[in-house]
Amino acid sequence: MELNMTLNGLELWKATGGFANEPHVHDDWYQLTLPVRGQCHLVQERHAYPLKAGIGIIAHPQTEHYFEIGSDSAVIVIKFRKPPLGSFEGAELRGGRAEFRPTQTFDPVEISSLFRGWNSIMLDDVPEMLQVQETEMAIEKYLRRMLTGQENGKRTVNPGTFIDPHLQRVLDYIHSAYTGPMDIDSMAMVAHQSRYHFMRSFKALTGTTPYQYLLNLRVEEASRRLRLTTDSVTTISYELGFSSVSQFYRAFQRVYVMTPMEFRNHV
Repeated sequence: MELNMTLNGLELWKATGGFANEPHVHDDWYQLTLPVRGQCHLVQERHAYPLKAGIGIIAHPQTEHYFEIGSDSAVIVIKFRKPPLGSFEGAELRGGRAEFRPTQTFDPVEISSLFRGWNSIMLDDVPEMLQVQETEMAIEKYLRRMLTGQENGKRTVNPGTFIDPHLQRVLDYIHSAYTGPMDIDSMAMVAHQSRYHFMRSFKALTGTTPYQYLLNLRVEEASRRLRLTTDSVTTISYELGFSSVSQFYRAFQRVYVMTPMEFRNHV
């Protein structure tokens, strides 16, 4: 069985239950092959690599490779055109291209869980742009950790309470327009930061991603309208900017552990 995701400059897929491909190269793609269960027999540039769960390997652009897994094995593959910003410290530059150490260690349980989360987002009826962008950045963050050898991904956050005035303007912007479409680029511009630094500083300040923060505002307003108005669930969902009623239900249940109609009947 195969699961596939295609994003901006990223491709992810998972193979389970027996899989084999033919020798091939990618002209301008890096490929990170991550066995998450069982054994993966991979050949790269005519060298055999018997990989087990937790040991991955990178194929650089124009590197011939192929692999095979048995019926009790599973592999997650991440392909990317450009290494994420901040990952070059773990690389050597050759001919203007970054080259990383071939083998990488990783936590198979973690990447399996992350892949399920990313895949569920992309399977949504109509994923919002902000949600897709956050997924791309989460994948890039994982790649950055892998390529620089920071397997545990631990980071320290300044616990100070000072709020950067630019970030305060971002919060004001979200609160004033949370029912409409938003994207990371516009928020980062308001914050006068790059996309990468904006995501880090926003989460350090709020404890959530911009998309989670946006959803929480919408759910909070939805609960108020369910209590105080007779508007239908469909109307509330549409007017608060949810991409579909099913997305509204999922977001609401994550916060209140009940459906919008159950909430209305209880209050």
